Formats: sequence, structure tokens, C-alpha cells
Amino acid sequence: MYSAKEAAKITGLSTAALRYYEKESLLPPVKRNDQKYRQYTDEDMEWIRMIQCMRMANIPIQSIKEYVSLLIQGGKTLEQRYEMVQEHIEDIMGQIANLQKALTLTQSKLAFYEKILKEPLHQDITYAEEWKMFNHGGHV
Repeated sequence: MYSAKEAAKITGLSTAALRYYEKESLLPPVKRNDQKYRQYTDEDMEWIRMIQCMRMANIPIQSIKEYVSLLIQGGKTLEQRYEMVQEHIEDIMGQIANLQKALTLTQSKLAFYEKILKEPLHQDITYAEEWKMFNHGGHV
């Protein structure tokens, strides 16, 4: 069993975020001790990791709620959950493609800056000149 503070430390979330997850029914009700303090089980911690993973994939809270609700209902919702996960995979693949494009552009910009910093008059370059040079492969 983990206290809220311990669970927060392990997951990297704040205790407020943990309370929010419970309040929004993203995880089943957390057990309380005699003093009414939350006591997180290993199973609760797994739920939290699953939610964190879904949030890292930019899955909306409402979709997570729907997924958790279906999950709690058991095997009769397996087909719906399968379809949801399939859609999430497609979304994640799109995000990966977009991130790859952003990384490629950012790496190009860094290489451009490395090249331009070697120029003796690099401090005199205007925004417009820089833009033109970057968009024409470093040549004016």
C-alpha cells in the first residue's frame, strides 16, 4: 500500500492530480485507511500508469473515462475497447509522423545555425536574409 505522497512520488504526479484522476472516475475508488487517507494498491498504481500512458499519447480525458468505464464492465465490452485502441494507435502513428517532421525541420535549423555562426558577419544578418538563406539551403 502506498500513501498519496508515496504514490505521487512514484508516478511523478502531484497528489492533486491523483485526486483528480479518482474524482473524474479515471481509476476505481481508492481504498482509505482508518484516518480516511487514500491508500494506493499495486493495482491502483498500474491503473495510474495506464492513464499516464494514455495522456502522453494525447488521448482526451473523456476518451480515457469511456475506456475505463468499458474496461470495468469486463469481457462484454472487449470489441468496443479493441476498436478504441485501434483508433488510438492510428492517432499515435499520426502524432509520431508529425513529430518526425518537426524533428527533421528542427535539426535542419540547428545545422543551418551551426553553418551561419561560422560566418564572420553573422550578427549583421537580418531576419529576412536569414529566412531566405534557410529556405534556399543556406544560400542567398
